[in-house]
Amino acid sequence: MLVGHARKDITPTAPFYLLGYKTPLRNQPAKGVHDHIYINALLFYDEKGDECFLATGDLLELEDVVAADIRQRISRQYGIAMDHIIIGVTHDHHSVRDYHRSWEFGKFSQSYYDFFVNSFLAAFESCRETLTEVTVQYGQREVFGYYSNRNHPNKPADNAVSVIKFMQNGKAIAGIVNMAVHSTVLGPDNQYLTADLAGNTCAKLAEDWGFFPLMLIGCAADSSNRYERQGRDFAELERVSTGLAQAIGQIQTPKTVTLGKIRTLTLSHEVVNDKKIYDQSLTQMIADLKSGVKKSVGSQPISAMIEKCEQQLKQPQFHDLLSLQLLDIGDLRLFVFPGELASAGAKLLRAATDKTVLIAGYCNGFHYYFLQAQDYGLSFETIGNPVPAGTFEEIIAKFVNGSQLLDVYEKNN
Repeated sequence: MLVGHARKDITPTAPFYLLGYKTPLRNQPAKGVHDHIYINALLFYDEKGDECFLATGDLLELEDVVAADIRQRISRQYGIAMDHIIIGVTHDHHSVRDYHRSWEFGKFSQSYYDFFVNSFLAAFESCRETLTEVTVQYGQREVFGYYSNRNHPNKPADNAVSVIKFMQNGKAIAGIVNMAVHSTVLGPDNQYLTADLAGNTCAKLAEDWGFFPLMLIGCAADSSNRYERQGRDFAELERVSTGLAQAIGQIQTPKTVTLGKIRTLTLSHEVVNDKKIYDQSLTQMIADLKSGVKKSVGSQPISAMIEKCEQQLKQPQFHDLLSLQLLDIGDLRLFVFPGELASAGAKLLRAATDKTVLIAGYCNGFHYYFLQAQDYGLSFETIGNPVPAGTFEEIIAKFVNGSQLLDVYEKNN
C-alpha cells in the first residue's frame, strides 16, 4: 500500500470572522490570529490503483453542500470516486467562519471560500506527490485528566485514543490520532483565531514525532474538558494541549495493520419527528425552566435554553436524511458519520468487527447532536433538539449491521 501525506495552511489573511459560538460578539471581525489553522490529509493507493483520500481541517463543521462541493471537485479533477473521499473537521470552535454559507453570525466570503476549497485540492495533489510504500502500526490507550463526559461527570466518555503510524524503513512518516473530545478549551469571549485543542495537540505531537498527525474526531457529542478546566484562556490551552500531547505520545503502537483493498458501504438513515409530540415536550420544558422545576442544564443559562425551545416551536416538522459510510482499507475500518455521536457509541462500533477501527465523526457534512435516549431532557444537546430520542440507537444498530455485512461479504469474496 502506498500512502501520501500533506498539510496546508488555511489561515485567512484578510479581515475575517470566527465560527463556533452563537454570540453577537462574533458579528464583529476577529481581532487577529493566535495560531494558524491547517488541513491535514492522507491518500491511500492500493495495488489495483484505487485511491482513498482522507482530510480533516481545523474547523467547526462543514455544511453538506460544501463537503460535497470539495469532494466533487476532487473526484472530477483527479478521477477518484466520491465515496472514496472523506472530508472532516476537528470541531474547532474558534476557527474561520468565512467559508460557511448559512451561519447566523459573521459573513460569508467568496474569495476565502475559493481559497478554502482549492486548498483541499492542493492537499490531494501534494499527497499524490509524496506517495510511498509503508507499513502500518497501531496502538490504543485510555487517556484521562484532560477531558471527560461534559454532561455527567460521573459517567464515562470515550477516553480511548487510537494512534496509527505509517512506517517507512522503520521510521514513522505520517499518522492518525483518533480521539473523542470537543475543541472548546477557549470560551465564547475569545476573539482570536486558534486551532484550539486538536490543532495545538497536533502541533506538539509533531515536535516529538517529526510529522503532523491527521486528527480524527470520533464520538465526541458529550465529551469536552468542561470538568478538567483550570481556565479558559491561552495559558490553559497551552497546559492542556501540552499534557494531552505528552500522554498521546506515550501510546505504543505494537499492532501491525495490513492495508489492502479499498471497499465502501454507504447506508442512509431517514429521521422525522412527530411535530405534535415534539411541540408538547417543548412547551412542557419551557414551563419547567421558567418555574424552576428544571434548575440547570450543564453550562447553559436557563434563558438561553428557553429561547432555544421557543425558536424550535416556530419550526416546521423536522425531516433529515443521513448518509452513513463504512470504509475499509484492508484490515482498517472507518465508521464515517456527518454529525455528533454520543461517546457511548464508540465501544459498540469497535466491537462490531475484528478489524482495527477508527471513528470519523464530523465528516462529509454536519447534522445535529445524536445522544442516547436516556439523556433526553437532561442536557443542552438534547433539550430543543428536533432529532427524536432513540435515533442514536438506530444509527449505531445500522452501523453494526453494516459492519457485519461487510465482514460476511469479504469472507465470501
